[in-house]
Amino acid sequence: MKRVVRVNCEDYSRAVEGVAHALQLLGGAEKFASRGEALLIKPNLLAAHKPEENVTTHPAILEGAIRAALDVGAKVTVGDSPGLGSLERVAKKAGLSEICSTYGVELVELGSSGVGNFSGKTYKGLELAEAAVSENRVWNLPKFKTHTMMGLTLGVKNLYGCLPGKRKALYHFRAGQSPESFAALLLDIHEIVSPALTILDGVRAMDGPGPSRGDEVKRSLIIASANTHALDYEAMRLAGFTPEGVPTVKLALERGELKPEDIEVVGDDAEVIPFTPAPGSPAEFRFVPGPVRPLLRRILHPFPRFDKNRCVGCGVCVEACPGEALKLQGSVFIDSSKCIRCYCCQELCPHGAVDLPTGLARLRG
Repeated sequence: MKRVVRVNCEDYSRAVEGVAHALQLLGGAEKFASRGEALLIKPNLLAAHKPEENVTTHPAILEGAIRAALDVGAKVTVGDSPGLGSLERVAKKAGLSEICSTYGVELVELGSSGVGNFSGKTYKGLELAEAAVSENRVWNLPKFKTHTMMGLTLGVKNLYGCLPGKRKALYHFRAGQSPESFAALLLDIHEIVSPALTILDGVRAMDGPGPSRGDEVKRSLIIASANTHALDYEAMRLAGFTPEGVPTVKLALERGELKPEDIEVVGDDAEVIPFTPAPGSPAEFRFVPGPVRPLLRRILHPFPRFDKNRCVGCGVCVEACPGEALKLQGSVFIDSSKCIRCYCCQELCPHGAVDLPTGLARLRG
Protein backbone atom coordinates (compact mmCIF):
# COMPACT_ATOMS: atom_id res chain seq x y z
CA MET A 1 0.00 0.00 0.00
CA LYS A 2 1.10 3.58 -0.73
CA ARG A 3 0.70 5.52 2.50
CA VAL A 4 -0.40 9.16 2.39
CA VAL A 5 -0.39 11.13 5.64
CA ARG A 6 -2.64 14.09 6.43
CA VAL A 7 -1.79 16.39 9.33
CA ASN A 8 -4.03 19.30 10.26
CA CYS A 9 -2.04 22.51 10.79
CA GLU A 10 -4.00 25.67 11.47
CA ASP A 11 -1.13 28.07 10.90
CA TYR A 12 2.60 28.14 10.22
CA SER A 13 3.52 28.56 13.89
CA ARG A 14 2.72 24.84 14.17
CA ALA A 15 4.25 23.72 10.88
CA VAL A 16 7.59 22.45 12.20
CA GLU A 17 5.73 20.23 14.64
CA GLY A 18 3.31 19.23 11.85
CA VAL A 19 6.12 18.09 9.56
CA ALA A 20 7.65 16.06 12.40
CA HIS A 21 4.28 14.39 13.08
CA ALA A 22 3.80 13.60 9.38
CA LEU A 23 7.20 11.93 9.24
CA GLN A 24 6.43 9.94 12.38
CA LEU A 25 3.25 8.59 10.75
CA LEU A 26 5.35 7.54 7.74
CA GLY A 27 7.73 5.57 9.93
CA GLY A 28 10.24 8.26 10.87
CA ALA A 29 12.71 10.46 8.99
CA GLU A 30 15.29 7.65 9.15
CA LYS A 31 13.28 5.84 6.45
CA PHE A 32 14.06 8.66 4.02
CA ALA A 33 17.60 9.73 4.98
CA SER A 34 20.51 8.30 6.93
CA ARG A 35 23.66 9.46 8.71
CA GLY A 36 26.30 10.84 6.34
CA GLU A 37 24.03 10.56 3.31
CA ALA A 38 23.75 13.46 0.88
CA LEU A 39 20.22 14.87 0.78
CA LEU A 40 18.79 17.58 -1.48
CA ILE A 41 15.64 19.36 -0.29
CA LYS A 42 13.81 20.90 -3.25
CA PRO A 43 11.20 23.57 -2.32
CA ASN A 44 8.97 25.56 -4.67
CA LEU A 45 10.77 28.83 -5.46
CA LEU A 46 8.92 30.01 -8.55
CA ALA A 47 9.93 33.67 -8.20
CA ALA A 48 10.61 36.37 -5.59
CA HIS A 49 7.47 36.44 -3.44
CA LYS A 50 6.96 36.98 0.27
CA PRO A 51 5.81 33.93 2.29
CA GLU A 52 2.37 35.44 2.90
CA GLU A 53 1.71 35.59 -0.85
CA ASN A 54 1.41 31.77 -0.85
CA VAL A 55 3.42 31.33 -4.05
CA THR A 56 6.48 29.59 -2.61
CA THR A 57 7.07 26.89 -0.01
CA HIS A 58 6.75 28.50 3.42
CA PRO A 59 9.94 28.81 5.52
CA ALA A 60 8.34 26.87 8.39
CA ILE A 61 7.77 23.82 6.16
CA LEU A 62 11.40 23.95 5.04
CA GLU A 63 12.54 24.33 8.64
CA GLY A 64 10.61 21.23 9.64
CA ALA A 65 12.19 19.22 6.84
CA ILE A 66 15.72 20.48 7.57
CA ARG A 67 15.39 19.72 11.29
CA ALA A 68 14.21 16.19 10.61
CA ALA A 69 17.01 15.51 8.14
CA LEU A 70 19.73 16.92 10.36
CA ASP A 71 18.43 14.95 13.33
CA VAL A 72 19.21 11.69 11.50
CA GLY A 73 22.64 12.97 10.47
CA ALA A 74 22.04 13.62 6.76
CA LYS A 75 24.24 16.06 4.82
CA VAL A 76 21.61 18.53 3.70
CA THR A 77 21.55 21.05 0.88
CA VAL A 78 18.56 23.08 -0.30
CA GLY A 79 18.25 23.77 -4.01
CA ASP A 80 16.00 24.98 -6.79
CA SER A 81 16.16 26.85 -10.09
CA PRO A 82 13.60 29.68 -9.98
CA GLY A 83 11.52 30.57 -13.00
CA LEU A 84 12.49 34.23 -12.56
CA GLY A 85 15.43 35.78 -10.76
CA SER A 86 18.51 34.40 -9.06
CA LEU A 87 18.13 31.78 -6.36
CA GLU A 88 19.79 34.14 -3.87
CA ARG A 89 17.23 36.90 -4.47
CA VAL A 90 14.21 34.60 -4.63
CA ALA A 91 15.13 32.59 -1.53
CA LYS A 92 15.83 35.75 0.45
CA LYS A 93 12.43 37.27 -0.30
CA ALA A 94 10.67 33.94 0.30
CA GLY A 95 12.30 33.68 3.72
CA LEU A 96 14.19 30.47 2.96
CA SER A 97 17.70 31.95 3.02
CA GLU A 98 17.31 32.82 6.69
CA ILE A 99 16.28 29.25 7.54
CA CYS A 100 19.25 27.80 5.64
CA SER A 101 21.62 30.21 7.39
CA THR A 102 20.20 29.39 10.83
CA TYR A 103 20.85 25.67 10.36
CA GLY A 104 24.13 26.01 8.45
CA VAL A 105 22.66 24.44 5.32
CA GLU A 106 24.01 25.35 1.88
CA LEU A 107 21.60 26.87 -0.63
CA VAL A 108 22.46 25.85 -4.20
CA GLU A 109 21.11 26.90 -7.58
CA LEU A 110 20.27 23.71 -9.45
CA GLY A 111 22.46 23.42 -12.51
CA SER A 112 25.34 25.41 -11.05
CA SER A 113 27.30 22.22 -10.30
CA GLY A 114 26.61 20.56 -13.63
CA VAL A 115 23.89 19.42 -16.00
CA GLY A 116 23.46 15.88 -17.29
CA ASN A 117 21.46 14.26 -20.07
CA PHE A 118 18.81 11.78 -19.01
CA SER A 119 16.02 9.96 -20.81
CA GLY A 120 12.48 9.12 -19.78
CA LYS A 121 9.67 7.13 -21.35
CA THR A 122 8.67 9.95 -23.70
CA TYR A 123 11.45 12.53 -23.80
CA LYS A 124 15.09 11.74 -24.48
CA GLY A 125 18.14 13.82 -23.64
CA LEU A 126 16.51 15.76 -20.80
CA GLU A 127 18.96 18.30 -19.42
CA LEU A 128 18.53 18.04 -15.67
CA ALA A 129 20.60 19.39 -12.81
CA GLU A 130 23.12 16.78 -11.74
CA ALA A 131 22.53 17.70 -8.10
CA ALA A 132 18.90 16.58 -8.36
CA VAL A 133 19.80 13.22 -9.87
CA SER A 134 23.20 12.35 -8.44
CA GLU A 135 22.34 13.09 -4.80
CA ASN A 136 21.48 9.94 -2.87
CA ARG A 137 18.10 11.27 -1.78
CA VAL A 138 15.71 14.08 -2.74
CA TRP A 139 13.00 15.50 -0.52
CA ASN A 140 10.36 17.33 -2.55
CA LEU A 141 8.52 20.30 -0.91
CA PRO A 142 5.78 21.56 -3.27
CA LYS A 143 3.13 24.22 -2.62
CA PHE A 144 -0.60 23.42 -2.92
CA LYS A 145 -1.76 25.70 -5.79
CA THR A 146 -3.87 25.80 -8.91
CA HIS A 147 -2.06 25.95 -12.23
CA THR A 148 -3.22 27.26 -15.58
CA MET A 149 -1.71 24.39 -17.56
CA MET A 150 -1.65 21.45 -15.14
CA GLY A 151 -4.80 22.13 -13.13
CA LEU A 152 -2.85 21.83 -9.88
CA THR A 153 0.83 22.21 -9.14
CA LEU A 154 1.67 19.47 -6.65
CA GLY A 155 4.52 17.02 -6.14
CA VAL A 156 5.17 15.92 -9.71
CA LYS A 157 4.95 19.46 -11.12
CA ASN A 158 7.34 20.86 -8.49
CA LEU A 159 10.20 18.83 -9.96
CA TYR A 160 10.13 20.94 -13.13
CA GLY A 161 12.56 23.17 -11.22
CA CYS A 162 15.19 20.47 -11.76
CA LEU A 163 15.47 21.84 -15.30
CA PRO A 164 18.01 24.62 -14.82
CA GLY A 165 17.60 28.23 -15.90
CA LYS A 166 16.42 29.00 -19.41
CA ARG A 167 16.03 25.32 -20.24
CA LYS A 168 12.57 25.63 -18.71
CA ALA A 169 11.47 27.92 -21.55
CA LEU A 170 12.99 25.53 -24.10
CA TYR A 171 11.07 22.56 -22.73
CA HIS A 172 7.89 24.60 -22.35
CA PHE A 173 8.06 25.17 -26.10
CA ARG A 174 9.06 21.58 -26.83
CA ALA A 175 6.38 19.97 -24.66
CA GLY A 176 3.92 22.75 -23.89
CA GLN A 177 1.78 22.49 -27.00
CA SER A 178 -0.83 20.65 -24.93
CA PRO A 179 -1.39 19.79 -21.25
CA GLU A 180 -1.04 16.11 -22.14
CA SER A 181 2.41 16.43 -23.70
CA PHE A 182 3.60 18.63 -20.84
CA ALA A 183 2.32 16.07 -18.34
CA ALA A 184 4.37 13.40 -20.10
CA LEU A 185 7.47 15.55 -19.67
CA LEU A 186 6.75 16.06 -15.97
CA LEU A 187 6.26 12.34 -15.39
CA ASP A 188 9.59 11.66 -17.10
CA ILE A 189 11.36 14.16 -14.84
CA HIS A 190 9.67 12.66 -11.79
CA GLU A 191 10.75 9.15 -12.74
CA ILE A 192 14.37 10.25 -13.24
CA VAL A 193 14.64 12.33 -10.05
CA SER A 194 12.58 9.79 -8.06
CA PRO A 195 12.15 11.73 -4.80
CA ALA A 196 12.31 9.67 -1.61
CA LEU A 197 9.76 11.87 0.11
CA THR A 198 7.23 14.56 -0.78
CA ILE A 199 5.80 17.00 1.77
CA LEU A 200 3.04 19.27 0.45
CA ASP A 201 2.65 22.73 1.97
CA GLY A 202 -1.10 23.15 2.16
CA VAL A 203 -1.32 25.21 5.35
CA ARG A 204 -2.18 28.14 3.11
CA ALA A 205 -2.98 27.14 -0.45
CA MET A 206 -3.97 29.03 -3.62
CA ASP A 207 -6.87 28.73 -6.03
CA GLY A 208 -8.12 30.80 -8.97
CA PRO A 209 -5.45 32.18 -11.34
CA GLY A 210 -2.49 30.26 -9.90
CA PRO A 211 0.32 29.55 -9.59
CA SER A 212 1.26 33.14 -8.69
CA ARG A 213 -1.82 35.40 -8.86
CA GLY A 214 -4.51 33.35 -7.18
CA ASP A 215 -6.48 33.67 -3.95
CA GLU A 216 -5.62 32.32 -0.52
CA VAL A 217 -7.27 29.10 0.63
CA LYS A 218 -7.00 28.27 4.33
CA ARG A 219 -6.50 24.59 3.64
CA SER A 220 -4.70 24.09 7.02
CA LEU A 221 -3.11 20.86 5.93
CA ILE A 222 0.27 19.18 5.49
CA ILE A 223 0.27 16.09 3.28
CA ALA A 224 3.25 13.74 3.05
CA SER A 225 4.09 10.50 1.28
CA ALA A 226 6.95 8.45 -0.09
CA ASN A 227 4.87 8.10 -3.27
CA THR A 228 4.42 11.38 -5.15
CA HIS A 229 1.61 10.11 -7.37
CA ALA A 230 -0.41 8.91 -4.38
CA LEU A 231 0.06 12.27 -2.63
CA ASP A 232 -0.99 14.18 -5.74
CA TYR A 233 -4.10 12.02 -6.08
CA GLU A 234 -5.19 12.71 -2.50
CA ALA A 235 -4.50 16.46 -2.83
CA MET A 236 -6.46 16.52 -6.10
CA ARG A 237 -9.40 14.82 -4.39
CA LEU A 238 -9.33 17.27 -1.47
CA ALA A 239 -9.42 20.18 -3.94
CA GLY A 240 -12.58 18.78 -5.52
CA PHE A 241 -10.86 18.05 -8.83
CA THR A 242 -10.88 14.88 -10.94
CA PRO A 243 -8.08 13.27 -12.97
CA GLU A 244 -9.52 14.91 -16.09
CA GLY A 245 -8.56 18.27 -14.56
CA VAL A 246 -5.04 17.30 -13.50
CA PRO A 247 -3.16 15.82 -16.51
CA THR A 248 -0.23 14.48 -14.45
CA VAL A 249 -2.62 12.41 -12.34
CA LYS A 250 -4.58 11.28 -15.39
CA LEU A 251 -1.44 10.12 -17.20
CA ALA A 252 -0.09 8.33 -14.12
CA LEU A 253 -3.38 6.43 -13.93
CA GLU A 254 -3.26 5.54 -17.63
CA ARG A 255 0.31 4.28 -17.32
CA GLY A 256 -0.49 2.16 -14.29
CA GLU A 257 1.92 4.17 -12.13
CA LEU A 258 -0.97 5.14 -9.86
CA LYS A 259 -3.69 2.84 -8.55
CA PRO A 260 -6.17 4.53 -6.17
CA GLU A 261 -7.07 1.22 -4.59
CA ASP A 262 -3.47 0.90 -3.39
CA ILE A 263 -3.52 4.23 -1.50
CA GLU A 264 -3.77 4.15 2.29
CA VAL A 265 -4.65 7.53 3.83
CA VAL A 266 -3.82 7.94 7.53
CA GLY A 267 -3.69 10.80 10.02
CA ASP A 268 -6.21 13.57 10.55
CA ASP A 269 -9.62 13.94 8.96
CA ALA A 270 -9.81 16.44 6.09
CA GLU A 271 -12.89 17.58 4.24
CA VAL A 272 -13.02 18.43 0.56
CA ILE A 273 -12.70 22.18 -0.01
CA PRO A 274 -13.48 22.83 -3.69
CA PHE A 275 -10.83 25.01 -5.34
CA THR A 276 -11.77 27.49 -8.05
CA PRO A 277 -9.87 26.34 -11.17
CA ALA A 278 -7.39 28.61 -12.91
CA PRO A 279 -8.88 30.21 -16.07
CA GLY A 280 -8.28 28.02 -19.09
CA SER A 281 -6.87 25.12 -17.08
CA PRO A 282 -7.93 21.53 -17.80
CA ALA A 283 -9.80 21.59 -14.49
CA GLU A 284 -12.24 24.14 -15.96
CA PHE A 285 -13.37 21.51 -18.46
CA ARG A 286 -13.25 18.42 -16.23
CA PHE A 287 -17.04 17.90 -16.31
CA VAL A 288 -17.36 18.32 -20.09
CA PRO A 289 -17.93 15.00 -21.95
CA GLY A 290 -14.69 13.57 -23.32
CA PRO A 291 -15.39 13.85 -27.09
CA VAL A 292 -16.35 17.54 -26.77
CA ARG A 293 -13.60 18.58 -24.34
CA PRO A 294 -10.69 19.16 -26.79
CA LEU A 295 -12.82 21.32 -29.12
CA LEU A 296 -14.29 23.38 -26.30
CA ARG A 297 -10.88 23.87 -24.73
CA ARG A 298 -9.45 25.13 -28.03
CA ILE A 299 -12.28 27.65 -28.35
CA LEU A 300 -12.30 28.85 -24.75
CA HIS A 301 -8.60 28.47 -23.93
CA PRO A 302 -7.78 32.15 -23.25
CA PHE A 303 -4.92 34.16 -24.65
CA PRO A 304 -3.18 36.28 -22.02
CA ARG A 305 -4.05 39.97 -21.88
CA PHE A 306 -1.79 42.76 -20.69
CA ASP A 307 -3.02 45.53 -18.43
CA LYS A 308 -1.41 48.75 -19.69
CA ASN A 309 -1.97 50.43 -16.35
CA ARG A 310 0.09 47.84 -14.49
CA CYS A 311 2.66 46.98 -17.16
CA VAL A 312 5.94 48.88 -16.71
CA GLY A 313 7.63 47.50 -19.83
CA CYS A 314 10.23 45.51 -17.85
CA GLY A 315 10.39 42.80 -20.54
CA VAL A 316 10.28 39.83 -18.17
CA CYS A 317 7.37 38.29 -20.07
CA VAL A 318 9.15 38.75 -23.41
CA GLU A 319 12.25 37.00 -22.11
CA ALA A 320 10.23 34.18 -20.50
CA CYS A 321 8.00 33.44 -23.52
CA PRO A 322 9.08 30.06 -24.97
CA GLY A 323 7.23 30.66 -28.24
CA GLU A 324 8.73 34.14 -28.80
CA ALA A 325 5.17 35.39 -29.17
CA LEU A 326 5.67 38.65 -27.25
CA LYS A 327 7.32 41.92 -28.24
CA LEU A 328 7.75 45.25 -26.50
CA GLN A 329 6.36 47.96 -28.74
CA GLY A 330 5.69 50.68 -26.22
CA SER A 331 3.39 48.15 -24.56
CA VAL A 332 3.43 44.38 -24.94
CA PHE A 333 2.26 43.02 -28.28
CA ILE A 334 1.19 39.37 -28.53
CA ASP A 335 1.34 37.37 -31.76
CA SER A 336 -1.51 34.91 -31.19
CA SER A 337 -0.26 32.67 -34.00
CA LYS A 338 2.88 31.95 -31.96
CA CYS A 339 1.33 31.84 -28.50
CA ILE A 340 1.16 28.26 -27.15
CA ARG A 341 -0.84 29.42 -24.12
CA CYS A 342 1.62 28.06 -21.58
CA TYR A 343 1.05 31.21 -19.46
CA CYS A 344 4.68 31.65 -18.44
CA CYS A 345 4.05 35.38 -18.83
CA GLN A 346 1.22 35.28 -16.29
CA GLU A 347 3.23 33.11 -13.87
CA LEU A 348 6.32 35.30 -13.91
CA CYS A 349 5.15 38.89 -14.37
CA PRO A 350 6.46 40.71 -11.26
CA HIS A 351 3.80 43.41 -11.52
CA GLY A 352 0.66 41.30 -11.94
CA ALA A 353 0.01 42.90 -15.32
CA VAL A 354 -1.01 39.71 -17.16
CA ASP A 355 -4.60 38.56 -16.89
CA LEU A 356 -6.38 35.49 -18.18
CA PRO A 357 -9.94 36.37 -19.25
CA THR A 358 -12.79 34.35 -17.80
CA GLY A 359 -16.24 33.54 -19.10
CA LEU A 360 -17.32 34.99 -22.44
CA ALA A 361 -14.62 37.68 -22.23
CA ARG A 362 -12.12 35.12 -23.50
CA LEU A 363 -13.96 34.96 -26.84
CA ARG A 364 -13.12 38.57 -27.64
CA GLY A 365 -10.00 39.17 -29.71
